Amino acid sequence: MSPFNADSEINELTSNTRLRKEEAKEFRDDGDIVAAIDTLLGAVATLDGSPLAKDLTLVEVPSPQQKKLAFQLADCLGMLGGNYRRLGELTHALAAFVRGQEIEESEKLEVPSSYNLVNAITLPLEMKTQTPTQLQPALNRAVAAIKRQVDHEERRNDRWAWADLAECQLLLGDLDDAKDSYARMCELGNADTIVSVVAVLRRLKVALESEVQASEALRQAIAWLEVA
Repeated sequence: MSPFNADSEINELTSNTRLRKEEAKEFRDDGDIVAAIDTLLGAVATLDGSPLAKDLTLVEVPSPQQKKLAFQLADCLGMLGGNYRRLGELTHALAAFVRGQEIEESEKLEVPSSYNLVNAITLPLEMKTQTPTQLQPALNRAVAAIKRQVDHEERRNDRWAWADLAECQLLLGDLDDAKDSYARMCELGNADTIVSVVAVLRRLKVALESEVQASEALRQAIAWLEVA
């Protein structure tokens, strides 16, 4: 048996995963969400089956190869959650996002993404199974993780990183910090970016209508962005 070669393993995994993600996008764009999900489930299973994935979030000092695997795994889980959401299978969507959340908030794995982090928080709010108060620890972890990300060059100029940071700050009631983060997002983005972000905030505002503080914070943010 040949000795395990981490470089060869991650190169093969990365190539295979990229192909599967492209296939999943094609299925999604064609309206075949079930096929997209099946493709992504296969990609996740392949990544999970690698020796590099063993105890991934518990490894004290992850190797560069493990960090690359973590990125691919988080990306697949985010896409998986998004497709489950399109089908209305919110429990499955949340399970994918929560697993991806654990990877993205890991300081050691250094994954430059916050899609799962934010969706693992906002989906329970939209499902009305949890409140912003109940999710405060998760929001604080998300803010800390995204701040680490925007401190690095890879996401410093990423408009969506700043949008995610602002949304979490907003739900924590940190309005001044949220406004600063949205201002940075506006500098980096365009009118379409603002339209997309406002649509998310409007959806959250409807879900949180009974949460007076959160609802008012969302109203203020929408008002800021509509004149930005």
